[in-house]
Amino acid sequence: MAAQPQGRARVRRAITELLRTVVQVLALFLLLSALIGRFEIHQISMEPNFHEGQRVIVSKLDGIWSSLFVRTAQAAEIHKRSPFAPHRGQVVVFNPPAGEGDALIKRVIGVPGDLVELRNDGVWINGQLLDEPYVNGQATSCNSACAPIRLDADAYFLMGDNRSSSLDSRSFGPVRADAIIGRVVMRYWPLDQIEIYR
Repeated sequence: MAAQPQGRARVRRAITELLRTVVQVLALFLLLSALIGRFEIHQISMEPNFHEGQRVIVSKLDGIWSSLFVRTAQAAEIHKRSPFAPHRGQVVVFNPPAGEGDALIKRVIGVPGDLVELRNDGVWINGQLLDEPYVNGQATSCNSACAPIRLDADAYFLMGDNRSSSLDSRSFGPVRADAIIGRVVMRYWPLDQIEIYR
C-alpha cells in the first residue's frame, strides 16, 4: 500500500519539474524576444552589402534603454549616455515614418546634433565630407531633402547604401529614435554569408 502514495508523489514531482522547465523556457524566450529581433530583407536599397532574402539579427537594447530613461532625462542626454545608441555607419532596422508597411533597413548617416548636407554628389557632416566606402563610389543625390538639416536631440538621418534605389531620409526626413527597432548585429542567412557587425 505504501507504494501507491510514493508513485503519486513521484508523478507530482515529475509534473512540477516539467511545469517549472516550461515556465523557464517561456521566460527565456520572452527575454530573448525583447532583446533581439530577426528580420528578412525584402529590399534592394542596401545592395551590394545586404541583399533580398538575407536574414539578420537586430539588437533592441537601445529601445529598451531609452524607454526606461527617456522620462527622466532629455533625449540629447540619453544618446550621449546610452552605450547602445546607434552610431554613424551602423545599419539599423526601423518602422517606416508613415507607420505603414514592413520595417526598413538603412545605414545611420547623421546622429543627433549633426548638420547633414547633401552636395557635390556627397554627404557632408558638420562641414566635413563623409567617407563612405560602403556605397562603392555611387553619387549621392539629394532627392527632396536638399537644404542642410540640423538633427535634433532625438533624430537620425538614415540612407540606403544603394543610393539610386533607396527611399530614405532624403525623401521622408529624419527618423525619430523611437521608430528605430534596433541595429543589425549579425547576418545569419544564408549560412555561407554569416557576418557579425559592431
